[in-house]
Amino acid sequence: MPRTIRRPEARTRVNGHRPATPAAAERDRSAPSSGYYSLFAVFALLVSLVALIAVTVKVDDQDGSSPAPATAASADPAEGVASADELAPAVAADDPAADGIDFEPYRRPDPSLPAVPPGDVKRFTIDVYEHVAKVSDDLAPTRLWSFGVNGDFHRGTGVSPPLVVDQGDLVEITLRNGASEAMGVTLPHSIDFHSSEVAPDKRFIDVPPGDTHSFRFRADHPGVYMYHCATQPVLMHTGAGMVGMMVVKPANLAPVDRELWVTQQEFYPGKPGEDPGMAKMEAKQADVVAFNGYANQYLDRPITVGRGERVRMYVLNAGPSLWSAFHVIGTVFDRAVVEGVVGRHAQTINLAPSQGGYVELTLAEEGTYPFVSHSFGDAVKGAVGALTTEADAGGGSGTASH
Repeated sequence: MPRTIRRPEARTRVNGHRPATPAAAERDRSAPSSGYYSLFAVFALLVSLVALIAVTVKVDDQDGSSPAPATAASADPAEGVASADELAPAVAADDPAADGIDFEPYRRPDPSLPAVPPGDVKRFTIDVYEHVAKVSDDLAPTRLWSFGVNGDFHRGTGVSPPLVVDQGDLVEITLRNGASEAMGVTLPHSIDFHSSEVAPDKRFIDVPPGDTHSFRFRADHPGVYMYHCATQPVLMHTGAGMVGMMVVKPANLAPVDRELWVTQQEFYPGKPGEDPGMAKMEAKQADVVAFNGYANQYLDRPITVGRGERVRMYVLNAGPSLWSAFHVIGTVFDRAVVEGVVGRHAQTINLAPSQGGYVELTLAEEGTYPFVSHSFGDAVKGAVGALTTEADAGGGSGTASH
């Protein structure tokens, strides 16, 4: 059966006072000393309100206790305010509530940037699927909504694969919203490419479960772009994992020794094995902030590079809501290209949700070089990884402090 997604309700407050009629307004304007009368009326109203508040507090305090202030946890959910349960932290992996839930085993996504596909037209078949996996060693499994690209599925994590093309390429997208029942899709979905220049009401349309939709665009603008589901409520679809990176390589891009991709995402697990929590998404209370779909994975299993190699890292902040301050500890970015702006000698690139860019660097000494979101409140939630030189590989996972 289709799951019901709670949509945020608009809340309107009225004061109960009827506005003055034009005739009454005219009488007020013609009356002598109306300004004094108006000031007196306002003063009298304020006095009345203070008295009413005092009486109310006295009545509520008859048992000797003060009334509790309204909070998100104590308010009535029917009034549109999240309950304590909806905002509760994610369940720990060793909690009994997580017992007996089947989930995909973790598989570390290869951070090496994929090659540009062959052919005059770059064709990508993008599958929508739902799956249960963990996004952190420490937390219970959660249901994720994800994309697969040309048969590549990063199961066991919450990340979707990157697409890579060259500037000027003609790109053909075929979205399959649940190619089989095993994909678990029960809702309409869509796909929005920030790298495209097309009419969204014709290209980024909702596709019913089991259907497909194709469109083309030319990738004229180089950069690191976001793709995502644009079906309402967009926050729910993107917060559940329906986001990814598209790299449009600029013409005459200089070669480097190694290219890597890093997508930052937030995760908001709800009950174990079930869909994520919309209320936590609205409150921006992420339980996990991760690189490539799993907390701390490249810190525990670092990315090996060579000392002195020139490394290019393509970075996307897929959000949906938090900013990223991407930094590699122990080096400086020789070159940083963010949203079309070229910089040099940079320590950190600052990315709003949906923004991307790439940085170039070399590691001067043998060792392990952590990379983080320098927004440390997010780093401690999992936005930490590490580069390690080949001679130092296996010598430890490094530290996230400096």
